[in-house]
Amino acid sequence: MKESTRVLILVVLYSVGLIAMYVPALKPWCLPLTPLNLLISFLFLLQAYQWEKQLVLSALYVFILGMAAEWIGVHAGWLFGSYHYASHLGLKAGGVPLIIGVNWAMLTLLAAGVSTALSKNKGLRILFGALLMTAMDYFMEPVAINHQFWIWDNGKIPLFNYVSWFFVSLLTQWVVFKRKDVPLNNTALALFILINLFFTVQFFVLCFGGDLSFY
Repeated sequence: MKESTRVLILVVLYSVGLIAMYVPALKPWCLPLTPLNLLISFLFLLQAYQWEKQLVLSALYVFILGMAAEWIGVHAGWLFGSYHYASHLGLKAGGVPLIIGVNWAMLTLLAAGVSTALSKNKGLRILFGALLMTAMDYFMEPVAINHQFWIWDNGKIPLFNYVSWFFVSLLTQWVVFKRKDVPLNNTALALFILINLFFTVQFFVLCFGGDLSFY
């Protein structure tokens, strides 16, 4: 598939998805498709990197790390805080949707690509990548809660969640950069922008609507 075709499909998917969030008749149909959208996005990203072996292995390791961190968070509350996942994100393993592990892998590769474009120093790339992922989580959290993808047991997002996200992200970035640099390509850049627009637009709508009571 041509890169321009991949980017066009991603633009359509995320644009339709964003619009559907504000159309009552469409939202109930689109929310259950979230795992499929994330899976397509991830497969397009790997395709853009031509399924390079070291990158795919890194993504697999990050998937496992992400699932493990989320399992600890869900069952023990030692990471991120006390929360649980609802049913919108599909098949679960140990209470954690498998697509969440995919999302950890995808966000790690995207942030690694952007940080590679920002610095030539590997240590700084790891740091920038972790900061980018934490910033993405900041905008993602209230939107995901609003759609009931996951639920904080006390109704509040703890600051500890973001601290943990940063350190887990440092680990996932290290895993990626230990094996291979991640050059930024057009598909990765487009996907990074689309994901951030999807969540930041909804974040600010929630802000202006005064619907951020969980902060």
